[in-house]
Amino acid sequence: MALKTSNIYGDITISDDAVAIIVNRVARECYGVADLVSRRLSDSILSILNKESVTKGVKLITTDNRIYIDLFVLLKADVNKDAVVESLKSTVIYHVELFTGMRVKEVNVHVLGVKL
Repeated sequence: MALKTSNIYGDITISDDAVAIIVNRVARECYGVADLVSRRLSDSILSILNKESVTKGVKLITTDNRIYIDLFVLLKADVNKDAVVESLKSTVIYHVELFTGMRVKEVNVHVLGVKL
């Protein structure tokens, strides 16, 4: 499902994949995040073919123009997990709301491991 809004410039539709790409890039740049972890079979197949999905590690649900985001990440060793998770949540919320102009209802960060 896509995000839809209207303003003085007309009707605007933003695909879920476009939002997921923003989330993926922002999450990779966040301090303490080593990598995002694939949660779909199609991403695993792409990695076998030496290609990387731009939405890897991001699950996005939009309902009633509210955005729910799940992130699946690996953290770097020797970082404070709670600080990285809170930083990641606030950074993702800021950038998605800036990009879409809509509210992010929830961001869940699932730490699946630590990369040494």
